[in-house]
Amino acid sequence: MNSRYRGIRGRLSPPMFFQKLLSNRKGSSYFDLMIKTLVVITLMVTVMSFLSVFTTYLNLNHVCRRVVRVVELEGQVSDRAYDVFYRLKQQTGLSPEMTVEDVEYYEDQKIQLRDTFTITMTYSYPFTIFTPSFAPPVEINIPMRVSITGMSEKYWKLID
Repeated sequence: MNSRYRGIRGRLSPPMFFQKLLSNRKGSSYFDLMIKTLVVITLMVTVMSFLSVFTTYLNLNHVCRRVVRVVELEGQVSDRAYDVFYRLKQQTGLSPEMTVEDVEYYEDQKIQLRDTFTITMTYSYPFTIFTPSFAPPVEINIPMRVSITGMSEKYWKLID
């Protein structure tokens, strides 16, 4: 057998010079720890930034549910429903657009008992990827849409 290709650790091992460099690993665990810490911190910051998207969606869903409930109780899309909508917009800091769909109105935009309606709210959330110091922030607009169907709980006596 040819012993010059075998080395200390077996066949096709690196030359002795590289073996000494690889075996001298003083302080290497410190650099490993630094890199692992940076990766963990980066992942945590990324997860926390995505949580803001979900929080915004939950707030939009809450606003829509409250407005639907007011319309159900009132039996119409009244000023009270718009007051609740604008108050919740101020509280949450969102500015969604509200539309009322799939509704059959009677006199003066009244919704009869057990008639259904759908309130849809749309919002575009600006998700900031990063903010350079010399330019405007790089953002992605994430479209959000919440549709909730309700049923009127008020009986309107119609004039014949």
